[in-house]
This record gives sequence, structure tokens and C-alpha cells, in this order.
Amino acid sequence: MGVSLISPALPTIQAAWDISESQASLLISAFTLPGIVLTPFVGLIADRVGRKRVLVPSLFLFGVSGIAVVFVDGFTTLLGLRVVQGTAGSAIMSLTVTLLGDLFSGEQRSRLIGLNAAILAIGAAGYPLLGGGLALLSWAAPFVCFALGIVVAVAGSAVLPEPESNVNSSGLSYVANAAQSVPTRAALGLYIAIFGIFFILYGAQLTVIPFILDESYGLSSGTIGLLLGLPAVTMGMMSSQSSRLIRHLSPPRLITLGFVTYGIGMTLAALAPSIVVLASALFLFGIGQGFAEPITDTALNTLAPDAFRGGIMSIRTSVLQFGTTLGPPVFVAVASTVGYTNTLFIAGIAALALGVSIFGFLTLSETV
Repeated sequence: MGVSLISPALPTIQAAWDISESQASLLISAFTLPGIVLTPFVGLIADRVGRKRVLVPSLFLFGVSGIAVVFVDGFTTLLGLRVVQGTAGSAIMSLTVTLLGDLFSGEQRSRLIGLNAAILAIGAAGYPLLGGGLALLSWAAPFVCFALGIVVAVAGSAVLPEPESNVNSSGLSYVANAAQSVPTRAALGLYIAIFGIFFILYGAQLTVIPFILDESYGLSSGTIGLLLGLPAVTMGMMSSQSSRLIRHLSPPRLITLGFVTYGIGMTLAALAPSIVVLASALFLFGIGQGFAEPITDTALNTLAPDAFRGGIMSIRTSVLQFGTTLGPPVFVAVASTVGYTNTLFIAGIAALALGVSIFGFLTLSETV
């Protein structure tokens, strides 16, 4: 909700507050940037005091800071609330996946992490439609939806179990013990994969493709929004089957297959002679996401010992947020020099190379 619900409302917010486009875009950056720096500290705290004791207050803070936006009378205050909400949102994003690793194992863990990714895909497809529709009523209407966070906090407080904490260290000793508890090469390879997944998602799919659909095909924003929902369909289908896929192919092979599919999709989008071919490329984007994202989360959860899973998964969220923040400006900067279609072609080749590199990195780590 933090980004997908608000993005379609940015033009309405810009007009209502009489601000520039760049100022309006800060509502997204203010939400995503805190997680890059602060989330690892949230993971450390969660390992020390318990997941539920951090997750439930984070849900409550996410909801309160979101709905409080409706009542502010200064744009600086609004941005401050978005920073608070982004910090809470990053904690939620990290701890939900962490808890799935704590509470489940084996095929059940893989299946539920895949289901989690599928639900995220549904949100990515549905929330822009909801946010855009509510923005027609008022710039503030989408923010009322964040009250749902308070409802979920109350429900979570009642029903969530609290895994036992086995952490006896803190500060630098915690970091040292956590680093020694996981295979460094494998963890690094998975973090690189996470960065690549979201760098491509936000840079290519959610930034470059809309410009191509606008400039080359003259589509309306509504039609562009519907087309951008296509990857969520295939991503949800593939993610829900991740536990079955992992029976037949190892995580390194599935992650590599995801990046290869990304590469084919971006190359096809760059060379697409028609909107039908471009729509097919978007379906491939979703397939790549469905292969790579849930499998990477499952593999990282499997690597992480229970005592340090919060910290290790929180680094995953920081890396993810870094990819989402860096992707759009990098892709736009390259496109300003070589054009949007050439940017996709270059990115497609780079994704293929990254997939092969990650496969070699992860496979080597299994033999060292």
C-alpha cells in the first residue's frame, strides 16, 4: 500500500498542495529511503526482543502515521509522516517474511513464501486502481485506507505466536555472530539477486515501460495502468507454485531462470513491433519475478539460523529498498542518453549476464 496506493494520486496531491512534480515525488522517496538505513536495526531489535513485539507496534504505527496525513496542514509535516510510515512499512515487509521462516519449514515454508509473493503481486496490480479511483474523490482519500494497518495490528496482537529468542549478544558481537552463522558467499549471492530483481522491476517495468507506452503508442494513463498489471498475473501464478518448482530445480537454477526470463522480456520489449508483442514481454516480466523473488526469499530463510533470521532478513529488505530507490533514476538517466528502447535492450543483456553470474556464484558457494 505504501507506494502502489499513493503513486496514482500524485498528480492530484500536486494540484491540491500547489507543489511541483519533484516535490510530489518526495512522497514516494520519503517512504522508501528510511528502510535502506534503518531496517537492519529493526531486525536486530526483533532478534533481541521478539518478532511480534516489533511487528505489531510497526503495524499500528504504519496505520496511524498514514491516516494522520489526512489531518496535517503543512507539506513538511506530511513528508515527516511518510518517513515514519516508511520506517514502519520496512519493518513489516521484513518481519512478515522472517516469521514465515520462523514458524514453518520445508515445503510448507516454500509454499507460504510463494503465496506471500503472490499476495504482493495482487496488491501491486490492485492498489493503483484503488488509489487512482479514491483520488478522484479527494487527494486525502487514499490515505484513509492505511487505517487497515491498525486493524491488522489488533488482529496480529491476538493471533500471532511469538517464536522464542535465542540471541544472547548485542552490538558488534551480534553482527559478528550473525556473519559467522551463514555462508557468506551464498548470502551475498542472494542479496545481489534481491537487488537485481527490484532494480529491474522499478527501473524497467514500472518506469521505462510506461514512458514507451505513452510515447510510442499514445496510451492513456488508465490503459497503461491496466497493462502494467499484466506481470502481476503471471507473477502471482508462478509464485503460488514455487514449492512445486523447487522440487524439480535447485534455487540457483530457478533464480537464474528468473533473470534469463527478465532478459528475454526486456529484449523483446525493446524490439516489440506492436502492443501485442509488448504485452507478451510484460507477461515474461511477471514470470521472471515469479521464478526469482519467492525462491530467493526461501533460500535466504533456509540459510538463516533462527537466532539471527530477523537481522539477516532485514538486510534483505534494505537491499530490496535500495534497488527500488536506485532503479528509476538510473534507468531514466541511461534513457536520456540512448533512448528508452535501447535502455531496455542494454538492460536485457545485463540481466542475462547477471543471471549467469549469480548461478556461478551460488553454485560455487555450495561446493566451498
